[in-house]
Amino acid sequence: MTVRSSAGRRDRRPSAGRGRRSREHAGQTRERIQQAALQEFAEVGFAAASTRTIAARAGVNQQLITYHFETKLALWKAVADRIFGGLREVLAARHRGLEGVDAVTNARLLLIEYFRFVADHPEVNRFMVHEGARRGPRLVWLVRRHLRPLFTEMRRRIADAQAHGFTPPGDPIHVAYLLVGATMLFSQAAEFKLLTGRDVRAREVVDAHAELVMKLLVDATARETAGGVRHE
Repeated sequence: MTVRSSAGRRDRRPSAGRGRRSREHAGQTRERIQQAALQEFAEVGFAAASTRTIAARAGVNQQLITYHFETKLALWKAVADRIFGGLREVLAARHRGLEGVDAVTNARLLLIEYFRFVADHPEVNRFMVHEGARRGPRLVWLVRRHLRPLFTEMRRRIADAQAHGFTPPGDPIHVAYLLVGATMLFSQAAEFKLLTGRDVRAREVVDAHAELVMKLLVDATARETAGGVRHE
């Protein structure tokens, strides 16, 4: 932006709009790098992932990865924060919107929201396939920062559902892993398409899958209750 001084001279000052555009561009670059990194880490794991390949995926100079994230580990942590932090935010927002809703409806809609998130981000399960199999510093960090809070909340909600009598009795952590396992379908999009001719990430497919899982849980408990038998 050009302005005149009181002496009539023309001064050059940085434009506020230019600075904003620069920040927006930097934010977009970080976003592209993180998305490309998520795909790379999900496909080949941390050890085999290459910042050169990530840069090529993102369409940026490799030096920009160092500029924005310094190291591959820092980039990996930023990706983990992005995907798992996003999941926690989505579920928390959905829960706030369900205040006052009965327990069964609350559980059903939260389950649908969870399944939709994983369907929209199938890399999350592939990411964990690489990281969850072996104990190491990255997994310890991931458990402390993201997985333990997520599973703690899942266990609490499952225990509450069990107390209301519409989720099977038993260790809530096993029920939680059953729910996580039920989302693996969304990471098998190519296989599902060849088998059924349908897109596994289509909303109607995702919601039908969530409804079926919910129905199986509720119906199993209903049958036990009707028969007067509850297995601990």
